[in-house]
Formats: sequence, C-alpha cells, structure tokens
Amino acid sequence: MKNPMAAMTLATDEVIRMELFPEIAPNAVTSFVYLANRGVFDNYPIERVVPGWVLDMSYHAFHNRQACYFIPNDTLSGRYLKAEFGTVGLGGYGKPDIAGGEFFFPLADCPAITGTYPIFGRVTEGLEVLRRLEQVETYPVPFPDQPGVRINTPVSPQFIRSVTVETFGETYGEPTRLSGIPKPLFWPSIT
Repeated sequence: MKNPMAAMTLATDEVIRMELFPEIAPNAVTSFVYLANRGVFDNYPIERVVPGWVLDMSYHAFHNRQACYFIPNDTLSGRYLKAEFGTVGLGGYGKPDIAGGEFFFPLADCPAITGTYPIFGRVTEGLEVLRRLEQVETYPVPFPDQPGVRINTPVSPQFIRSVTVETFGETYGEPTRLSGIPKPLFWPSIT
C-alpha cells in the first residue's frame, strides 16, 4: 500500500507537498483526507504564525461546522513521530482531545508536543514556503481564557487555495469521532 500524498496550494501558487502516514496516525490521516475531500481547508487564511514554534492553519475549526469534532488521539497507541520542522500534525486542546481538522506545521523541534499531538505526515516539498510564512508580518490576537497562548495572525492574509490528497486507490471513510466533548467557545456553532 502506498502512503497518501497531499498538496496544499497557496494563493501565491506555492505548493507544500506531504506524505501522510496512516500506519502511525490512522485517525488523523482519515480526518485530514475526509475534510480535504470536502473542501473544508480551501480558500482559508492561515490563522496563526509563531516563529520558531508552529504555523497553525486554523484554531477556529476552519469556521466550518464540518470540522467541528474531536477524534481519538493516535499517540495513545504509543507509536508516534517526533514533532519537528518538516512534519505536519493535528492539534487540540489538551490530551487526549484532538481537533478533527486543525492541522499545524512545527517550525522547530517541539519536544513539548511530541507524543501529545499526532504527527501524521512529513513535508516532501515546500520547506522553503514554511520558512517564508514563518517570517510574515503578524499582529497579536488574544486567545480566550488563555493569556499565555501566543496567537499571531498575518497582517496580509496568507490564503490556502486548496488541499488535495492522492490516495492511490485506497478508500478513507469518515473519521471516528469522540462524543460528549464540549466544543471550544471560538468554534462556529454546531447546533
């Protein structure tokens, strides 16, 4: 079985290509493929840039009800990849809750999140794009109830035009969702 390959194309025509690892993070990969196939990531501005730490695509579930869910945390299996520059992972709001669609790129070695958030892929092309995005001018945004969390949003929006995934004939269905977890206040309403 060939690993799925994803391509995130920015409005600038820059492309970040990623190999996804379903054998390491099956829930994360399934969720990413599911939302990419539904266009949830498309035409969305990158929300958070923290130089030397992470590049978060969204912390608002992409303002899309389809992405407002949590999934089981793949790291609980004991098999996980290191969070380091050149990887891609799914974030959340504390172990074990993993947001179904909020993916990020570590901009350095991040031992504090290794084994906490599932790293589900590796960048195969476009590392220079991540470094460019790390340097964009930003402004601070307060994070609800968490004054210590740094949120820096680009002054000039950096849009994801599209995310596509080649699965090489493998079928990825709907992700396994967790129930009973309250949604963050800043996610869109799901009622």
